Amino acid sequence: MKTTTLMRFYAVFALVILLSTPTRSQTVVTFDDLVDNGAGTLITNAYQGLTWSNFGVVNAILASNASGYSAGYGYGMVSPSNVCFNWAGNPAEIDARGTNFDLISTYLTGAWNSNLNIEVQGFRGGTLLYNTTVVASATSPTLFTFDYLDIDRLYFDSYGGQPAFGNDSPNFVMDNMTIEFIPEPSSLLLTVLGVVTLWAFVKRRRV
Repeated sequence: MKTTTLMRFYAVFALVILLSTPTRSQTVVTFDDLVDNGAGTLITNAYQGLTWSNFGVVNAILASNASGYSAGYGYGMVSPSNVCFNWAGNPAEIDARGTNFDLISTYLTGAWNSNLNIEVQGFRGGTLLYNTTVVASATSPTLFTFDYLDIDRLYFDSYGGQPAFGNDSPNFVMDNMTIEFIPEPSSLLLTVLGVVTLWAFVKRRRV
């Protein structure tokens, strides 16, 4: 009898764990829901639940020149009409706001230089976990897969390459970045604690 009861408890416990485990879903950050007049706008800290440092957004269509593109900003546009870029070509960061995340992939393009080197570092708690340098074209967006898991900070630094549109600048363009937030474990832990407490209560009543 005790064995059967214990087996039922484990079955219910496993079901509760399964139903209570938070689901993870990927988010594609297109930057198209931000407003810009074509001159470039700094991204506010709370965008998409992240903190953005030295990142801007520009409407690539409004910023177009006579040829229909404003350097690599137009070429780097994957979904109309906005793209993200590192302001003034300086290093830029994306930080978690209390919840870690995964960087799955993103499209990158050189805004002014072809064969632009873009170093992307992923940190957790101040520890460098990932470090990849990719080479981006200035005339077409390239999808780079990173699979940086459970991080709380991204650091971007760009350099090198050859001028493709007259200027020699390390600005890069980013669009359609796919991320995935790590679910908080608190709700699951509370559920487990509740089940254990209930089991102890029921067992005491039977004694």
